[in-house]
Amino acid sequence: MITDKQKIEALGNTPLFAGWDEIYLKDIADKAGIDSYQKGDIIFRQDTKGDRFYIIVEGNVIILSPEDNSVLAEFVSGEMFGETAMLTQNEQKAIASANEDTIILSFPKDGTPMEDVFKDNPVTYAQLLKSFLVMVARRNRKANSLIKENSSIMQELQKQVYGDKLTGLFNKAYLEENIADFMKSSFSLIMMKPDNFKAINDTYGHEKGDACITFIGNHLSRFLDTDSILMRYQGNEFAVLTPDQGRDGVASLAEKIKIELENLDISPVLSSPFKLSMSLGILLYPDTKIEKAEFIKQCSEMPLIGRARGGSQILFEEDINE
Repeated sequence: MITDKQKIEALGNTPLFAGWDEIYLKDIADKAGIDSYQKGDIIFRQDTKGDRFYIIVEGNVIILSPEDNSVLAEFVSGEMFGETAMLTQNEQKAIASANEDTIILSFPKDGTPMEDVFKDNPVTYAQLLKSFLVMVARRNRKANSLIKENSSIMQELQKQVYGDKLTGLFNKAYLEENIADFMKSSFSLIMMKPDNFKAINDTYGHEKGDACITFIGNHLSRFLDTDSILMRYQGNEFAVLTPDQGRDGVASLAEKIKIELENLDISPVLSSPFKLSMSLGILLYPDTKIEKAEFIKQCSEMPLIGRARGGSQILFEEDINE
């Protein structure tokens, strides 16, 4: 039987756990099972509940078709298998068999639900979920369509990677990693940033500043229509991606946002009166002449140009070089 140290080393050599601190690897190792198989032994059959994933510590595993026992895939030491059924909460679709004497680490041991395994350690749970989503995304950018959208694990994965921890809105990663899909149709991107937010941090402190960012985000969430996607892009900058409604339509929306935020009463947060001044930048796609790779970056910089011109500005692409 392998030692705890060998368990940790085996985990650390697996791409899913690459870069993890040893303290988190130890937490995973403590909750993992170790089993030995001889050549020909069955690890799982089709229709086995997908309640764990497997990492090969030593040996070799083949995945067989349940129809004719043909070899569908082969896994060697350091590789992982069985995770797709666990993520989708489905049954296994094939047979896994040891192709030689093999030692396998399985997690969670005994198929205990991960929510129960990590009920006292949510930090490790969040780290694992994030690693899973990164791994799945690398394998196939369209993997989300293969995973049940109503799966509790999938919802948690989305939340961990694409959710802003401060506001609960979508984050910068969501916009940047999905922009190619958005560009399959027409849309407008609005970036907005308070001109005078530094005064809040300088006068009231960064904790109050963070509270104001949350307050603004909550207000925007209630104000915007359901067809628009609201994101906290970075710092005190927010982004709104809205379906194509033409230049006049998006200009009208941006003006409404600007008026709404500049009239927003944030005194409940600061315990004193304070009026925001907002600058916004707008890019229309595919009307823009800006390269796709620079699209988000350019739009993000436009509110800063508005602030430099005195603040309380709404700028379109043609305005930035005036």
